[in-house]
Amino acid sequence: MQEAVTAVFVHQEELFVIRRQPYLRAFPGYLAFPGGKVDAEDRGHGYTQPLLSGFPEPLIRALCRELIEEIGYDLEAAVESGEVASISRLGTAVTPPFERFRFSAHHFKIVLNRRPGFQPGSEEIAWSGWVHHKELWRRYTKGETLMVIPTINLLQALAQDISSTEVDPFNLVYDHASELPYLELIKGVGYIPVPSMTLPPARFTNALVLGDSGHPVCLVDPSPKDEDVYRKLLRTLEQHPVDRMLVTHHHPDHHQYAPQLARELNLPLLCSARTEERLRQTCGRDYFSGLVLETVEEGTPVTRWLGREVRCHHLPGHDDGMIGLAPEDNAWFFVCDLIQTSGSVVIPEPEGDMQDYFDSLRRVIALNPGMIIPSHGMPTGGSFLLEQVLNHRIEREAHIRSLADEGRSQEEMVDIIYEGLDEALRPLAKQNVRQHLRKLGRL
Repeated sequence: MQEAVTAVFVHQEELFVIRRQPYLRAFPGYLAFPGGKVDAEDRGHGYTQPLLSGFPEPLIRALCRELIEEIGYDLEAAVESGEVASISRLGTAVTPPFERFRFSAHHFKIVLNRRPGFQPGSEEIAWSGWVHHKELWRRYTKGETLMVIPTINLLQALAQDISSTEVDPFNLVYDHASELPYLELIKGVGYIPVPSMTLPPARFTNALVLGDSGHPVCLVDPSPKDEDVYRKLLRTLEQHPVDRMLVTHHHPDHHQYAPQLARELNLPLLCSARTEERLRQTCGRDYFSGLVLETVEEGTPVTRWLGREVRCHHLPGHDDGMIGLAPEDNAWFFVCDLIQTSGSVVIPEPEGDMQDYFDSLRRVIALNPGMIIPSHGMPTGGSFLLEQVLNHRIEREAHIRSLADEGRSQEEMVDIIYEGLDEALRPLAKQNVRQHLRKLGRL
């Protein structure tokens, strides 16, 4: 597990916060605090100053180094000059065990006697500023920001008492043995990373839980991979009860066990007419037997989120019946399998269409959503990832056009474009190549 450090600066009733750049691989667009990883070079430094010497030396050295690199602030000099009133460790944020890459981030609260002139670097920081501690919590509760669980817990504690020197609980709390994690990185948008039969490198399908009090609470795409995960999902839903279920499209990693769950919990099941048709074709005409089935289409409201209507959006391309969701002000957009945060989206045959895929990407980008929620991977801030995927697809298509002009075969195209690809994924890569060729009128 990689160690990291974070600085929570406090001056009177304000906190210094940053928003990470939307193009970063880790937590893009998230509200956070300055800091970074502990490196090997951070060991072997001694501190005699009382405010610094009470903590492990590698952590303090990393903190001092990262603050100079990120915001141009010399913590050691500030301590010597009397600018720093106190330093305490609020807690340690530990990445949940279901994540592939894990960090142990030590959060230091640094109380200042005067507000310094920070110089944030633009490489990792998109925005920074001093904000009243209660205002930061208000922004989260209004669904305006994207944060990890430790940041949420920290801001809630400091909103209640700015003088707090310890946050408890600091991390996500759940029983690993009997339930699945439930997260609200965006207030009111619960998501459960459910282990599913999805394609690598993805391992989970995000099952969303949406709905204000007094309105139907909708569970989106529950798809546990086996009976054990199914039982854990049931246990999780006991604490977060739902009133209806929506299946976004007919691929197994989005509906596996969904009818069984709907029957057990006595829930109506919603999907598009095309998804209903494809599921009956692939899973049997009696797949929905004993269920109340409701069809949705473009613009169908499914619930409300923080007072705003959440509507369906038809997003063909990956699947001709696929449905996404967004509130009426597009504060966030659940794009389903339009993108994922790791790996490429397959445009499968026969339900996929590359032109439709391009059109769906452009349509969501034009809506300028504040945050993006994919079915596979963590939510991200802004629409940067959508734009990146579209640009990548445009470049890929230009490459395929060039190879077609050279008379290359589909097999040769896959060898050139996907050099080093796992042989198990080769049939999927060939589908994407064929879909590009169809769009180009070369097949």
